[in-house]
Amino acid sequence: MLAVALSVALIALPAHATRKPPHKAVHRPKPLPAAATQVPAPNLNAAPSLQDISNFASAGAPNLALQFIDRDQPDFEMDPEGWMAWERERIYLYRFTRDWQAVIARTAKLPVNLGADFRSWEQARAADAWLQLGKGREARAILRRLIWNPRTPLDDTTLSQLRQLVVRSYLVDQDLADAQTAVIRYRQDYPKDTGDWPLLEARLFLRTGQPQAALDTLRDSRGPDARMLTLLAALRAGTEPAAKVTQQAEKLANNTKLPVAQRVHAWYVIAQAALAANDPVAHIQALQAGLGLQPGLLDQDPVFGITPGMLWDAYLNYGEELGNQLQLVVGDDQSWFLAASNRYDTKPVRACALFTVVAFNAHSAQQQAVAHWQFASLIQKQKNGGVVLRHLYLDSGRFPAIAGIPPEVRYLLVNDVLAMPDIPLASKLMQGLDRPPPNTDPAAWQLQRAHVFILGGEPDAGIAALDQLFASGEPVDPGDVLPVLFDLQTIGRNRAAIPFFQALLQDQLTSDQQRQLLFWIADSYKALGNYAQAAELYLRSATLTDPYAMDNWAKSARYQAAQMLAKAGYIEDARNVYQGLLNATSDPGQQALLRHDLQALMLMPAKPAAVQP
Repeated sequence: MLAVALSVALIALPAHATRKPPHKAVHRPKPLPAAATQVPAPNLNAAPSLQDISNFASAGAPNLALQFIDRDQPDFEMDPEGWMAWERERIYLYRFTRDWQAVIARTAKLPVNLGADFRSWEQARAADAWLQLGKGREARAILRRLIWNPRTPLDDTTLSQLRQLVVRSYLVDQDLADAQTAVIRYRQDYPKDTGDWPLLEARLFLRTGQPQAALDTLRDSRGPDARMLTLLAALRAGTEPAAKVTQQAEKLANNTKLPVAQRVHAWYVIAQAALAANDPVAHIQALQAGLGLQPGLLDQDPVFGITPGMLWDAYLNYGEELGNQLQLVVGDDQSWFLAASNRYDTKPVRACALFTVVAFNAHSAQQQAVAHWQFASLIQKQKNGGVVLRHLYLDSGRFPAIAGIPPEVRYLLVNDVLAMPDIPLASKLMQGLDRPPPNTDPAAWQLQRAHVFILGGEPDAGIAALDQLFASGEPVDPGDVLPVLFDLQTIGRNRAAIPFFQALLQDQLTSDQQRQLLFWIADSYKALGNYAQAAELYLRSATLTDPYAMDNWAKSARYQAAQMLAKAGYIEDARNVYQGLLNATSDPGQQALLRHDLQALMLMPAKPAAVQP
């Protein structure tokens, strides 16, 4: 092809500005030794099987697996058994990715003729999803329909499982009285039940302040969940010292083979043991460790759940305790700042606690903002600090709206969120942050804002940030600006991109850089349908340094110009440009392409379009 890749363009761009990744050498893996058992070669022309899709998820690509399920799940009317097998895998993947809303939404899309048993199974999964979201009432609405539906009689095993979910729903809603009633009735109907029921009953005893009853219930239960319930019950009943509980819970918390939720529960037990041992630092560190393990949705477990509010309260309580020890007076902000600064590097938990008191109690809003920034900076430096920071400021009742988060903290959150990346959230965080953070180049900050706004679905805000940058008179490196202008072109905002390209042309540029900018401006006019203007700019790009130039860049620009001339109705001009390229080309493939294009011109009427302003 005559069109050369823009990655060989002449402006020296940073790596992130190029439109195509640089060529990388392919290192072929060494052949594996022959297996003892031969397996048939996979048929790459066939769609992935359900087992293949399950393997994709196991290999770490559940979202890819879901894409294949969306595409290839059998039609229910044609293959009901196959549809149900794929549907089970779908629900498993939703649960694996903690997409509880997707589990719930799926129940509204079930086939009309679906059997009662499978429909009940999927609705039970939806009820569990509501519980995972902390919505007990919504879960009970589904469970009541399942339990009391006369058209779907339930076997004892299924009924007992649903009734256990009902108990969980009361616990989630903090309705302990109804939970106790449900437990009593369950025990009357299933006196010999084993399995997970003792765990659920123990949870209720812990919630109602009966740790010894929980221990009695858990006497014969095994497994990590039972172990953590036992440790918490023993701690509260006083049958095990806090140090021993901590030691055993730490083994579970640091066991990377356990699910994240169980490790979070173990950190909750450690935090409670630290409280019992009157060790506020260990208490804070345990809560922080548990929050830091959860980059996404927080675990909603009513017994073991760790919330950002718990950590805020722990920091405030400890900060006030330290202030009393140091005889600091609330309102004397400078003394608090000095005490915190003296501990900044050596005792970060103590420093954070002191900063927290100032952050929420200082008389001056400016002093509060500075304290929040110091606190957030310290948190961010610690293990999983970015995750903890997001939970504290984005998932806490102390900051119900992003606008209420101090700007200094939002600057830190933006960088963390961009690294995830979560562009829409970064865009929301950047709203109103017109000035750059301290020690940040103003031009680089405005470019980052523009990039985030454009990709985050707020292109007008991105264009406004670019306007602000160009109006400021700050020196701008074209190589830094071009990626943002490419963003505008990608989302179809070519009319807005053109003035910025033109502004860059006014800088002191080499002729090669000017050729490149002319080419990209022509791309925008091409996208707008202004083919005559695009043809002019492509030709300018080709002939800027030499009217007869036929280097690779000139050939690419001339080829684009010929296409635009043809679309604009300048058939003879297009033929001349194509012929000139044909005369300068020796490659047989390129010659064949040009001859094809010349042949196509014979079918196009010559109707020159007026040149648009």
